[in-house]
Amino acid sequence: MAKPTLEDIIKRVQKLPELPAAALKIRSLLDEEDTNAEMLAEIIRMDPSLTSQILRLCNSAAYGFARRISTVKDAVAILGFSTLSSMIYTIIAKFSLDKPVDGYCLKEGDLWLNSLTCAVYAKHIAKKLNYRNPELVYTAALLRDIGMLVLGEFVGPHYHEIERLTIKERVDFVQAEWKVLGFNHCMVGARVAEKWNLPPVLVDSIKYHHKPSTLPNKTDAEEFKIITYVHLADMMSRMIGYGSGNDGLMYSLDAPALIKVGIEPKSAYLETLMSELMGLGPTIRDLADSMSLKEA
Repeated sequence: MAKPTLEDIIKRVQKLPELPAAALKIRSLLDEEDTNAEMLAEIIRMDPSLTSQILRLCNSAAYGFARRISTVKDAVAILGFSTLSSMIYTIIAKFSLDKPVDGYCLKEGDLWLNSLTCAVYAKHIAKKLNYRNPELVYTAALLRDIGMLVLGEFVGPHYHEIERLTIKERVDFVQAEWKVLGFNHCMVGARVAEKWNLPPVLVDSIKYHHKPSTLPNKTDAEEFKIITYVHLADMMSRMIGYGSGNDGLMYSLDAPALIKVGIEPKSAYLETLMSELMGLGPTIRDLADSMSLKEA
């Protein structure tokens, strides 16, 4: 089978399904300075499905609020804009990622579960390191592999060639994708993010999360931290094995990037961190259950 061209891939990006209109409107409003809670609540109330999803998430054990939240107005007031933003992205990700991706040997739900796991891990890492906006790190991790949705359609016939290259030349999977196809799922994912008009920090996180040390020099320190936290969470989620597919262990740790943000890459530190992350299994399962398509 002929290898796809980048033009083939870009055409496929243009054919991606449109995301839920209300969720996109809220995401856009959250970036505007004059947005208030009542404006957001009004838009959410207009979409019964979105309302139901937000209330289910709010009342899940993962968020742990002291009382039951029964109205959209209360949800917006209690969550705050940052947490509401990550919740909206969770809903968008569920809508987009909960599909089989045969080219990467991912069954229905695998990519979604792996993305949710990575997001929860990244948020934990950001909090552990006292990063000021762990919800943004969560969102960046949640979306980091959206390129697989598109490239999965093309990578299948070349999967074994890519896999052989990882063994023969000892390069990681994303490098082997580039060598075989001329591009990789990170590059394609960045195009998807641009199509969806996502903020630049999310576009860059998708594009560079496998190798943060290759970020352009102009990248500011805050963005570099976010992408490096996502990189570490990605590695941990694949090592633990949540919905990672056959390529789960075909990636390498970017030690220079970790050192640059103050993370000790020695095995003892990472073993302790992995133990902490494995303890987040109940939280991940509760979030996944809360996002079930069945109404509560």
